[in-house]
Amino acid sequence: MFTGLIEGTGKVTKLQETAEGKRICIHYPFVDTPGIGDSIAINGVCLTVEVVDAEKKEAEFYASYKTLELTTLGLLEQDANVNLERALLPTTRMGGHIVQGHVDGVAKVLLVESKEDGNVIRYQLEAPQALVPYIVERGSIAVDGISLTVVGIEEACFELVIIPETIRKTSVSTWQVGSKVNLETDIMARYIEKLMKR
Repeated sequence: MFTGLIEGTGKVTKLQETAEGKRICIHYPFVDTPGIGDSIAINGVCLTVEVVDAEKKEAEFYASYKTLELTTLGLLEQDANVNLERALLPTTRMGGHIVQGHVDGVAKVLLVESKEDGNVIRYQLEAPQALVPYIVERGSIAVDGISLTVVGIEEACFELVIIPETIRKTSVSTWQVGSKVNLETDIMARYIEKLMKR
């Protein structure tokens, strides 16, 4: 489980296609070395550390063909910056919202607009139609693993206003019109829907 509070950005150092997916090697910013078997969210996708090179500060992950189909990890290129968050510890402060690292779908960036002398940037994204019922105004959503608040929503388009600190600490600065990003809707909304149907 994660909070959507990104610890830092890593850089993709190697990509290797396999018969059933892709091996992804990432240079990590953490002071301490991740362990084999640790869960780390990469752009919001929970993957398991399989190999660690502490000297190079690199960790290697395996993404199955299904993960590549359902997320943007299949679009990763060499030297791309990715958002990283390690799984919660029992002592972790819950500063964001409950994020599982199970991506629901991919959204497309429709608008990037500076406001208030560049102190915040407004983004408009288009979500897959199936996810629209779970996106609510002032509700939480994880976008590329970042816990964010939905400012407004109209049909399949929702709006975010992102502060400089978030832009500085994450890969948000690389988002452009046409960029594709991972979405994870609030798990609480999905549980409530399930209970209501029963």
